[in-house]
Amino acid sequence: MQSNSLEPSQILIFLGPTLAVTEASQILPARYLDPVRCGDILACMRLQPRVIAIIDGFFDRSASVWHKEILWALEAGVRVFGASSMGALRAAELEAFGMEGFGAIFAAYRDRQYIGDDEVAILHSNPQFQYQPLTDALVNIRATVQLAVDKNIIEPAIASLIISCAKRQFFSQRHLSQAVSDAEVQGGDRQMLAQFLEFVQNGGYVDRKQSDAIELLKHLAAMVGESSGTVPNQQVKFQLNKSIFIEELQARVAIRPLRTAYSWLPLTEKLSQEARFLGKVYIQLRNLAGLIRWCDAIAQQQNLQPLEADLTDVYSSQILSSDVNELELDMDASAIPVLVERLGRIQALLQLYSADETFAKKVEKLHQFILMIVGKDISSAKEESSAERTTNANADMIAALVSCEGRLYRQVAILWALAEQTNTQSEASLRISITQKITQHFFQERGVTNEAEFPAWLSSNSLTPDEFSQMMEAIARLEGFVNVPRWWGRGMSNYFSVTDCFLPDALRLSGFYPILSKRVHLAEQTQSYPGKTDLRNWREVNAFPQECNITQMAFWLDFSEPEEFVKELNIRQN
Repeated sequence: MQSNSLEPSQILIFLGPTLAVTEASQILPARYLDPVRCGDILACMRLQPRVIAIIDGFFDRSASVWHKEILWALEAGVRVFGASSMGALRAAELEAFGMEGFGAIFAAYRDRQYIGDDEVAILHSNPQFQYQPLTDALVNIRATVQLAVDKNIIEPAIASLIISCAKRQFFSQRHLSQAVSDAEVQGGDRQMLAQFLEFVQNGGYVDRKQSDAIELLKHLAAMVGESSGTVPNQQVKFQLNKSIFIEELQARVAIRPLRTAYSWLPLTEKLSQEARFLGKVYIQLRNLAGLIRWCDAIAQQQNLQPLEADLTDVYSSQILSSDVNELELDMDASAIPVLVERLGRIQALLQLYSADETFAKKVEKLHQFILMIVGKDISSAKEESSAERTTNANADMIAALVSCEGRLYRQVAILWALAEQTNTQSEASLRISITQKITQHFFQERGVTNEAEFPAWLSSNSLTPDEFSQMMEAIARLEGFVNVPRWWGRGMSNYFSVTDCFLPDALRLSGFYPILSKRVHLAEQTQSYPGKTDLRNWREVNAFPQECNITQMAFWLDFSEPEEFVKELNIRQN
């Protein structure tokens, strides 16, 4: 019988500049993640935590964590705690729904003593430098000044002047020393201000954010080993109202890996993260994941029962042709029944349309669109791989990658056609501005920088302007199926769990799963990625044009920071 006691590995903590992870781990050896961003709570739900603690979070460089994703976790039975910084803010706002706040900063926000978000905001370094704080938080300045008043270092009037000067500084330029200098300019007593600075330099600085974080970590540490990791009975009950925006966020999260690599992640997450280095192929894997989600939801919506099929004959070998033993390599056994059932439902949906000749023609048309999107001729790639077999020791690996690629594009075409067939919304739902944005993105990926280059690009790809317009409209609809279900997929979230991630399904279905699994295992054993030189050429074929900058590529490949993309890429290629 499995123990109900709370384990450290079941506690996820979002931590950044407030406290060093090394110091925090000495208090509580939990799972530590980077400061929380929008979507991170939904993403980490598939790690099946029992406790989530939010200390730090982003709000300027990326969207901050949404209230509703925290509510989603609470509704699912996860205890969510907050303190110090972003956690204190969200805990004060969501205490009525069961989020648990800790510390003086949380209490001040809850009691409306603090109102502005800038009370806790600071500038900090990047992940490579462990998010070191570069400015002073206003809450720390307040606490430091109050301590100086309590010890008769400064008078209350001088304290108010220092705080007033600090508040006038923008958070990314806020320094206590500068606030003291500004206070002197405004007539503050020079001697008293000098005494205050000396007091601060000799240990008088109060890091309220850090002390609140430590208080929370000690509280969580006391819970470890007890059954108190479950949600208390007195938690407020509520029914989450899923807006179209939170549904869309969930849909996007469900086809992407966690942004940052952590050594403790499960294998499926590591493989999904590794897939990002397949370049354009990864984008099609993500499309396949989104189409699996869409088609399965439609099948459930129509109450279709899964056809009896195993992994060797799903889609009558038209979609899946790899050997079941290959697919099972390093696969979580519990995932196989779920995948078979899901594919069985999609097979039942496909059976409704696959006999139609117009459906087959649509599949072929969309398949050509995909080859145009990736800019590759798979048949010629296979011939090149075969020609290299006698001279290249890793030709078998390259041939396997090319084979998976060909299978992937065919699978995307079939499920894309199925999604088109089951879409009941009017074409009027697709605004001109949307197709224009899709077209701009399409050209960005290909390095077409101005309109003058457009005719030459059409000619080189044997397309007429009308055919190109049809392709852009089709890609825009695909974007809706995969990333923006609110365009014509309201309510889809009811058909899959917040703990589901469909990208591993796409890896398994296309055959990339065992290939990436071997590479990740070897990399962990040898601290080096095998076949770097031989695989480099294959990666370059799937890379974006040189005109695309690192920031664009990092964004398209779902990295949180361009620097992280460059770092990981260098590890794999040098």
